[in-house]
Amino acid sequence: MKKCFARFACAVLALALLAAPASALTVPEALELLEERYYFDIPESAYEAGSLDELFQQLGDPYTYYMSREEYEAFLADVEGEVNLVGIGAVIRLTQEGLLVDSVVSGGSAQESGLQTGDLIVAVDGVSCVPAQQGHRELLVGEEGATVEVSVLRNGETKEYTLTRRALHIPNTEFKLLEGGVGYIDCNSFGTDTGKAFLRALEENDGKVDAWVLDLRNNAGGYTDSAMEMLEGVSGPGRYFYYQVKDGGVGAFERTGGAVSKKPLIVLVNGESASASEAVAAGVRDTGRGVVIGSRTFGKGVGQNMLDETTDPEYFDGDGLKVTTARFYTAGGTTTDRIGVIPTLLVDDADVEAVVAALTGGGKETSNLCIMPEAHPFYVDPEADSEVLAALMEAIPPQVRVYYRGGAFQECSAAEAAAKLGLDYDSRWFDDVADSRYARSINAMGTYRLLEGTAPGRFSPKGQLTRAQLCVMLSRVLNVTWNGPSRFDDVAGDAWYSGAVNAMAELGLVEGMGGRRFEPGSPLTQEQFLTIMGRMARYLNFAVDNFGAVFEEEDVSLPMSKWLELEPFSDWARSGVAVLAWGREYALGERAGDMLFAPLEEMTPSAPILREEAAAGMYEVLWGLGILP
Repeated sequence: MKKCFARFACAVLALALLAAPASALTVPEALELLEERYYFDIPESAYEAGSLDELFQQLGDPYTYYMSREEYEAFLADVEGEVNLVGIGAVIRLTQEGLLVDSVVSGGSAQESGLQTGDLIVAVDGVSCVPAQQGHRELLVGEEGATVEVSVLRNGETKEYTLTRRALHIPNTEFKLLEGGVGYIDCNSFGTDTGKAFLRALEENDGKVDAWVLDLRNNAGGYTDSAMEMLEGVSGPGRYFYYQVKDGGVGAFERTGGAVSKKPLIVLVNGESASASEAVAAGVRDTGRGVVIGSRTFGKGVGQNMLDETTDPEYFDGDGLKVTTARFYTAGGTTTDRIGVIPTLLVDDADVEAVVAALTGGGKETSNLCIMPEAHPFYVDPEADSEVLAALMEAIPPQVRVYYRGGAFQECSAAEAAAKLGLDYDSRWFDDVADSRYARSINAMGTYRLLEGTAPGRFSPKGQLTRAQLCVMLSRVLNVTWNGPSRFDDVAGDAWYSGAVNAMAELGLVEGMGGRRFEPGSPLTQEQFLTIMGRMARYLNFAVDNFGAVFEEEDVSLPMSKWLELEPFSDWARSGVAVLAWGREYALGERAGDMLFAPLEEMTPSAPILREEAAAGMYEVLWGLGILP
């Protein structure tokens, strides 16, 4: 499986950027296009820009920018993800010990000569590569047909290889049949034909496999249609993607075809999985179709359109303008903007492949351990290394069911299973919350690394929260920070909470107390906390946001009994409380529960919010919207 796909075209692209000619698009023309289609408001300072560079700098949107003809051609080639190169056929990473072979390419001389993942190239043509530098990597590429001598260190022994440089074509989507009946599909980007290649792999190989693994690590996205074809292939008909445009209108991508495969599915992601990759991973998560494993994704929840000579011939001639035109939402109506996709099993990048191999390597008759996220049982390989099992146990939250065979499979906790297996592992659960009514929610948040304790292994559940402390907790959950000047006079720029407070204010989740004061040290009450949680739910889900907007306009039909439940709360708090209490029911059509940490009748609006209540409240929102299991 891949760890990191090093694109050999990067140097060529860099040279193309340096040599780019002056832009053909003018600043007034760019402003005309932005006024019509740009999703966000255009700042007044942008209208004073003297160049395109200055204009896009004023927008502050990293996804909206102009490309010359050369840059646009390179961009389109990168989206398609097809790579043509001349080399030995190995993906290389620079390390202090040498050139580390991350993977070998099918058809390359590295594969034919027997190079393996994990090998260290310590010399090329007699030149030492320890420690490895960029120039050493370049020694491996050159004229097609020429040979290169490499010294390879493996298991403490050095061996010499003569490798031939060849022309290689690497598609953006590849299928491999792994041991144990695992079908592995590696997708590096979403080009125009990616969805079809994925469906073809399913159709041709589904009868040969017991489970599928879709690898979207380091996949920065591409065309949405291809991503939707993938979801259709594993989930069948449905709406898996929504988008909101400049005027507030919401549209959807709907698929009507049947599923090609219903076999268990694992999706691999990491911090470089973005955009369309996040739509696929979230679609699998939202529908319960499979399990997402890896680290939290990048968090790109806005979509762009390409404007070029095919869309606007009067403005372009081979060049292009990439413009953010929409904010998008996943199958469950949630955004991936900033928060990304939080995997079902949050596993460190270095352990992902071994953990997946362990999950798919066992059988019902031979395994002593079964992990059951969603409705998918995975029988763990009984021969798996103890360190791999420890990494797996560390990633299991309380909500994921674990079964250990002691004669027959019996449900237990991850800690109990680890004890039976004799494993020593670093639990992410907290030692001091067992007696809390919110222990499961707190430990779930800890497993996903969304909470920090007050000391190693301790959460201090009965402690109270200040306004600043809650902002720090929320910034971790939403994966945001702030680097600009402070919005508040009493929040110093170097304060430990400054970035978090300002980030939450920028999102509209918290407000000041008047006169540019935030009062960071003030205790937070239950109704203040619920108000902020209601805003967070609205930020994360467009359907809940619509309900909140209707409620604020006093145009929602609630039974009198529900209006009476809101009476103990201050007028300014009722909208947020209502969103948490009935947002799922009215906006999402689900009547099974709310997003409150406790029933309304048990709350005391003016009482201080406790750390355990805040942790549970955040979890209830994330669980209620389908972001966490």
